[in-house]
Amino acid sequence: MKIYFFSDASWKIKLHGSAEEMTDTISEVASGTNTDGLVVSIYLVGQKSGSSGVAYVRNWLTPENFISRRGRWKISTKFPIPANLPEKFKLIRLQFSPNYLSYPLSQKDCYGWQLSYSSFMDHLAFLFSHELHHFRRHHLGYHHREGENSANKWALQHVQKLNFQVNGKKIKPQKGTKKPRRRLSNLIFDPYKKFRELTTGDKITIKFDPRGKYDNEIAAVLRPVRTNSRRIVIETNDGKHWRWPMEWVASGGE
Repeated sequence: MKIYFFSDASWKIKLHGSAEEMTDTISEVASGTNTDGLVVSIYLVGQKSGSSGVAYVRNWLTPENFISRRGRWKISTKFPIPANLPEKFKLIRLQFSPNYLSYPLSQKDCYGWQLSYSSFMDHLAFLFSHELHHFRRHHLGYHHREGENSANKWALQHVQKLNFQVNGKKIKPQKGTKKPRRRLSNLIFDPYKKFRELTTGDKITIKFDPRGKYDNEIAAVLRPVRTNSRRIVIETNDGKHWRWPMEWVASGGE
């Protein structure tokens, strides 16, 4: 496993940490998992974008694929490609906005989990552990058919066993709570609304592929998009199945 740090913000005092401590945290969380071929890229940026992670772990990447030029991870274009990247690798990206994060921190993620972290290192441990779950599933064959909620559950249990100060739970709707009227829900901006209306067999166009293999290729939707999901399950012309980021596709196709 190789770990790279990129920053355009002052963060050491704000986050009460160092690159060495972050490396130790990542290594501790990854202990017990075969991380051969894994690259971890950590971005500490000045823009207000909270925190997020992503795992490119279904297929091998090459140094030419390291930078994403579209979507959330366009921030990678601000920084150079490391000169000593492996010839092929699986990639986990983590991003934090230190100027807008204060610990202890409590936040609700897009999957409906309420999470709290005592320190930045606790936050880093959990977010990396969540993405490590995807690496273990798709690269090592563990956690069969488990998705985002299972990744949160596993990550929480894993880091707590390592004595990181992280707490969390899935928030269930209160009984008796009335569902908002449809016309009110339409006021909530959802950039992926058009994709949530697609059904099995509909066609989409892949507008971006970090590997460049499927750029502008037509693919078939395998199942409707789940609520709050930012990925769509598709089948490419070679018969392979993918959970593709919706920010990288366009609806329709011939």
